[in-house]
Amino acid sequence: MQLELLSKHHLQPLFDFELENRAWFESLIEPRENNFYSEQGVTQHIDEELNKVISSTAFCGLLIKDNEIIARANLRDISANKASVGYRVSKRFLSQGYASLCLASLIEIAKKEFGVQYLEAKVLANNPASKHVLLKQGFEIIGNVPNFITLNNKSLACTELGFKYR
Repeated sequence: MQLELLSKHHLQPLFDFELENRAWFESLIEPRENNFYSEQGVTQHIDEELNKVISSTAFCGLLIKDNEIIARANLRDISANKASVGYRVSKRFLSQGYASLCLASLIEIAKKEFGVQYLEAKVLANNPASKHVLLKQGFEIIGNVPNFITLNNKSLACTELGFKYR
């Protein structure tokens, strides 16, 4: 199993993945706009992501198992020296190593395909499992931002982490 680059033929599986996990994701990260959750919204999202991929400022991967998307993994804001990592795993596939697989894949892709020297990540205080995955893969805590975001009427801090290739 490996990350597959997002493409237009992923429209329906991506829509299903995002809709099925909407409440789960919104409990952990900033919610998407309501208009995202339609065929037109997901089509627009895919087009925007593919434009970033074409300009080499992003990598948008999907982890697929038995023709079902079980996770998304992205590199954002790719430059000559650094990129930001992010991933989201379906609630049905938690605690099965998929977040670690996604992150390990992103670390390899960032170096081999983009020549990145440094990766950064942000994780909210309500998501200790994601923080654990990042630390396990060699990320180090570089800072903490209190009151980073208000999510579900609760102010949350954000831990900033970095990964330097050796």
